[in-house]
Amino acid sequence: MTTELDSLARRLSVPPDRLAALAAYDGGQLAHLDTLLGTAMTQEDQAFDAGLEEALRFVPKLLRPAAKKLLFGGGHG
Repeated sequence: MTTELDSLARRLSVPPDRLAALAAYDGGQLAHLDTLLGTAMTQEDQAFDAGLEEALRFVPKLLRPAAKKLLFGGGHG
């Protein structure tokens, strides 16, 4: 397995052998895929955070920490 494939496997939290089918691609292509996935995952996290804040705007400010703890086990963000 290549270093790029190992990096991709770590990002996806899967064993490298689960991505064996991607071994046919060169390191540059795998690195590009890894970068794209990293960007997509970051954007997903940001969208989730924005959605959470939008949903919690209906909860009174004093109760928001308790609501976050109840819903997300200690709060999110």
